Amino acid sequence: MRELYDSLRPKEARMLHWSAAALAAALWFSIAWRNPWPLLLVPMIGGSFALLVRRNRRLDPLGHGDADDDLF
Repeated sequence: MRELYDSLRPKEARMLHWSAAALAAALWFSIAWRNPWPLLLVPMIGGSFALLVRRNRRLDPLGHGDADDDLF
């Protein structure tokens, strides 16, 4: 798969990315057509994950916890 992706020209790689995004959106809406919960839950889960990652990076930007302090 890596060889295939590396052999793509920039325009083809961009087209692959956009087609994958369109497929994900179509799948999401087709599932939401049958059951509206994914329409609400997927953005809420993604947003909460993004907020948790942002908060974690703000509190500990370099990824060094208190466990590394005893080595000094």
